Amino acid sequence: MDLRLLTFRDEVPGNRRKQAPMDLRRLNFRGPRGWIEALGLAALALSSCLAFYGRVLTGQARFDLPAFAAALRQSGLSILPAITLVMAAIGLILGHQVEGILTQFDLPVVVILTVAFVLIIEVLPVLVGILVAGRAGVALAVRQATLLATGEMDGLLVCGVQPIPFTLAPVLLAMLLMSFVFTVWGTLVTFGVAGAWLWASTGVAPALFLEMLTSALTPEALVEALIKPLLFAVLIALIATLNGIGAGRRAGGIAGAATGTMIGAVTAILVTDLLYIILVRV
Repeated sequence: MDLRLLTFRDEVPGNRRKQAPMDLRRLNFRGPRGWIEALGLAALALSSCLAFYGRVLTGQARFDLPAFAAALRQSGLSILPAITLVMAAIGLILGHQVEGILTQFDLPVVVILTVAFVLIIEVLPVLVGILVAGRAGVALAVRQATLLATGEMDGLLVCGVQPIPFTLAPVLLAMLLMSFVFTVWGTLVTFGVAGAWLWASTGVAPALFLEMLTSALTPEALVEALIKPLLFAVLIALIATLNGIGAGRRAGGIAGAATGTMIGAVTAILVTDLLYIILVRV
């Protein structure tokens, strides 16, 4: 067993107080009862992470900074080139499409306002969520499934280490932080490339393009654009945890956890976005 797994404990400095661990090896998420167990475990996972963050802030627990740094690299730096390339491609597509519309109808304000709103509120948050799910979410599920398959989960339980905060807390915080950063960075890259294209092809001045974007980006739109990726990050982390822990020790469990995480995360992102439009945006 890797001894590094034993360094992530809830304890008061100077007092090695251990909480009773939760045995996650007997969970079964199949059938109607399994769905209820899955929802309960997701709620427990989120509440345990929030409680752990509170204990860290009050000095009652230690945060694993190396694990957090590794999660940041995994969910952030490793996919930054992909994020930049995708957003630059979207900017080129946006500039090309707007150029064609401007040539035919000469409606720059209406076109740019409409396209900018759709991209910032709908497209960018969903793309950020899918890319984070494909890298950080799948990696989290694989790690948790590996802990079960190799028996290291037993070591955590025997040593009194809570498996959920140990594996989920650093990754969830990293996902939230990097999702916010990616949304801001993706917006800057997309509209920077689109503005450069329009300036070179149609003569739309950067100042006019910036003024149109400022008119499109109301405070409400900016808040929605920043809330969605954070909500998606929480969903991705919980879905990855459910798939990783539910993989068990069967053959192919790790691969199934990775596949289930990606499919479940993408589905949850799209459904949540739809529900947000229907129920929240009025």
